[in-house]
Amino acid sequence: MQGKPGYLLALDTATLGLALALFDGAEWAAVAYWRTTDRHTAELMQRCQELMARVGLAPKDLIAVAVVSGPGSFTGLRAGIAAAKGLAMALDCPLFGIGTEEAMLADLPPWMGALNVLLPAGRGRLALRRYRWAERWIPEGEPALVNAETLVSSWTPGIWLVGEWTARDHGRLAQPPVGAWLIPRDGPSRVMGAARLAWARYQAGERPDPALLRPIYLRTPSVPEG
Repeated sequence: MQGKPGYLLALDTATLGLALALFDGAEWAAVAYWRTTDRHTAELMQRCQELMARVGLAPKDLIAVAVVSGPGSFTGLRAGIAAAKGLAMALDCPLFGIGTEEAMLADLPPWMGALNVLLPAGRGRLALRRYRWAERWIPEGEPALVNAETLVSSWTPGIWLVGEWTARDHGRLAQPPVGAWLIPRDGPSRVMGAARLAWARYQAGERPDPALLRPIYLRTPSVPEG
């Protein structure tokens, strides 16, 4: 009898919620997402255990772990990366760090051409970075800090706005004509993008050392590194 396929567990704690995905390269065994505030550390491992138990999997069924490695919130990134490192080291399996923006863009089509990626940056601000397609999504410069009002007033027609924002900002951004160009990429879509990218790297033979993974924090002209 053929045994179970090996699974990759992906975790995303980078911003306003927590997301988990179990992927075998072809099918999703489970995907979960829930909102939290500052309880990333307290909730994460319990949720991982519950999700795996619900679909009849045990830690021994995992062949790799992936985590969204930033940019994002300081507390969330530290919690997610610490949990992913501990699990990967305990299982002696590779750990893939996938950038937040990279995971958001994972399955967006080339015909979109150019777009702006948005991430919540605290204090009512958004971090914005322009990307263009040139065989892959290429960033143009470092993120800039904006607020929703400035973004709406300076928006260039035809430029997609992709990413995550607060409910308050959504009320501003969703107004015509900008609202037709919004593509939310939080929750399940982002962790699933991270899982697909990590699986491709695993299949290509990459085996990154969990001990070497570091978080990526937001860097803008007014937000110093670290």
